[in-house]
Amino acid sequence: MKEQLRKHYLNELKTIPEIDRERINQKLQEQLFQHPKWTQSKSIGITISACYEWDTIPIIEKAWSEGKYIAVPKTVPETKSMIFYYISNFDYLKKEAFGLLEPDPNYLAKATDGDLDLIIVPGIAFDDDGYRIGHGGGYYDRYLAKQNVNTLSLLSNQQLVKKLPIDDYDIPVKDLIVVY
Repeated sequence: MKEQLRKHYLNELKTIPEIDRERINQKLQEQLFQHPKWTQSKSIGITISACYEWDTIPIIEKAWSEGKYIAVPKTVPETKSMIFYYISNFDYLKKEAFGLLEPDPNYLAKATDGDLDLIIVPGIAFDDDGYRIGHGGGYYDRYLAKQNVNTLSLLSNQQLVKKLPIDDYDIPVKDLIVVY
């Protein structure tokens, strides 16, 4: 069931017209930058977005301009885990698993447990309770199960459903910023 939903909503994301994508990105960023979890955070975990995801580059640049620390995840496919590393520019990123840009741990400092004030969690579909369908690896669920951190996700109304099927290990996102 989750795999069918993942395929459906991923296709929805990929077919959003560019003009709408730009409008949604802009509105998501405006709402994020006014959100209390953003304004109160000093260190933020966030991915470098894939082409069909909401653009995180302007978010990262805004965080740096406000003096916030940014950490991006490096996946460890053997253990289906991830480790966040601090970045202060885009120099030490390389394409890794799933074609995503990830930090090169040879040059960057690791964020330790409890370092991050906020994690902006990516996803393909979300429900009203904050449960999400990601890419199916369970990386964020495993990571968040061990952390006590504020979480939020950015999404368009096309990604929002009333109720998703959930498993015992699924960790809901605490806040959703939805653009209609």
